[in-house]
Amino acid sequence: MLELKLDVVSASGAPVAQINVANRGKQPVKVLHALADEEEMYGKLFDVRDAATGEPLVYQGIMVKRGPLTDEDYLTLAPGASRRNAIDLGRAYAFKPGRHAYTISYSGHYLLAGEKKPLTVGPVRFEHTGR
Repeated sequence: MLELKLDVVSASGAPVAQINVANRGKQPVKVLHALADEEEMYGKLFDVRDAATGEPLVYQGIMVKRGPLTDEDYLTLAPGASRRNAIDLGRAYAFKPGRHAYTISYSGHYLLAGEKKPLTVGPVRFEHTGR
C-alpha cells in the first residue's frame, strides 16, 4: 500500500506543495516521477480551488503533450521506502492577489504488480497571499 501525504507551505512567498510518499506494503510499487521527484509540473497535477467558493484555479503552467505512460514515467519504491518532494505551485496556478484560503487535492494512481491502484489525497486547506 502506498501512503501519500500532502501539505502546502510558503517558501520565499510562493506556495510549495510538500509531498511525502511511503511504501507501507511488502511489495515494490511504482509512483509517477511527476509526483515523487520532479520539481516542476509539466501538466495539471493537482486540483487547486478557492476554499470560499469552490471554484478551481486556472492552471497556467507548462503543458507538455505526451503519449501513454511508460515504465520510464515511474519511480520504483521498495517496501519500507519513502520519498519527499517539493513542487512550487506559484507559477503553475492563477492565485488571486491578497490573502485567500485554498484547497489542494491529488487524484491519480500507482502501480502494484503492474496493476493500477488509486492514489488520492485531499482536499487539504492552505492560505496564500498572492501578489
